Amino acid sequence: MRPTNSKLEKVKARVFEKDVDAILVINIENSNSVTTRYLSGFTGSFSALLITPRRHIIITDSRYWVQVKEESTFELVKYVPPRSFLDTVVELIRNLDLRKLALEKERISASIYDTLKEKLPDCEFEDISSLMVDVRSIKDEDEIEKIKVAVEIAQDAFKKMLEIVKPGIKEKELAAYLEYQMKLLGADDIAFDTIVASGYRGALPHGRASDKTIEKGEPVVVDWGARYKGYNSDLTRVFCIGEPNSKVKEVHRIVFEAQQKALEAIKAGVTGREIDAIARNYIQEAGYGEYFGHGLGHGLGLEVHENPGLSFRWDKPLQPGQVVTVEPGIYLEGEFGIRIEEDVVVRENGCEVLTTLTRELIII
Repeated sequence: MRPTNSKLEKVKARVFEKDVDAILVINIENSNSVTTRYLSGFTGSFSALLITPRRHIIITDSRYWVQVKEESTFELVKYVPPRSFLDTVVELIRNLDLRKLALEKERISASIYDTLKEKLPDCEFEDISSLMVDVRSIKDEDEIEKIKVAVEIAQDAFKKMLEIVKPGIKEKELAAYLEYQMKLLGADDIAFDTIVASGYRGALPHGRASDKTIEKGEPVVVDWGARYKGYNSDLTRVFCIGEPNSKVKEVHRIVFEAQQKALEAIKAGVTGREIDAIARNYIQEAGYGEYFGHGLGHGLGLEVHENPGLSFRWDKPLQPGQVVTVEPGIYLEGEFGIRIEEDVVVRENGCEVLTTLTRELIII
């Protein structure tokens, strides 16, 4: 039975314009679980997809034969060791007389690529790495709904985490509790290693939780996310136990306002570079330009970082249905850091902000 998978059909329409015979997706221990899931629905760690205009085939071993039937409508070809997995894939390609294969070079190892070329000397290989990330960047409403749920789970877990905050608690304790709550609330998993960075450690943009204890008055940057049915959320908020000093409040206000200006400018047709410049220029004018060293945001979906980007590198117009983060920050080495992060959907005439958690400085 052919699947009614709109994502698969969208990719096929683009790829088969290139006069190729088949799409080949190799997933060895999650090396390309993203494309595998996107095209077939299969979430296992080991498989190959072979997609022709008329046939949709998945090859995997006995660990996943039942799972394939539960998750995908692809035709199952059973791989049985000790024969080489790639030999099984190559034999199928030869039997179907496929001569031109589309694959993502960025998602297979050089060794596998060289083996395929050696065993299939009569085949051509078309790289569709860029095509795949471009197609995946535009989400349908079902994908957006999954991201919304991932956001809700992350927000609810954060609120529960705040209930246990007290002076002297370790960053690692808060991170562990936050991750535990996300899973209790229905997350498949955490989206990435949780960042809890207090005081001077907040100046580390990727300051993963440590054994440092959290003290009164110091700002704490929390960057966390949940994964729900494969789709990720990515949020950042700042809280303090007790009143912070005036400099912390001022820097937080600058970051807040820079983010707000960027949010108001996001819509289809504007480039990521232009949105980045709006927030960056505001921070620059406030006197902190040298302390904002990363891009304003990134695409979000099956991967935490994907297309498009909100940075000086992204000069392509944003498109409706793309989901991006907006996360300006100021990082003062040896003092503290401030970052606020929202997840938004690009729409024709603006953006839909998926996060509802307060963006104000949270004082406990």
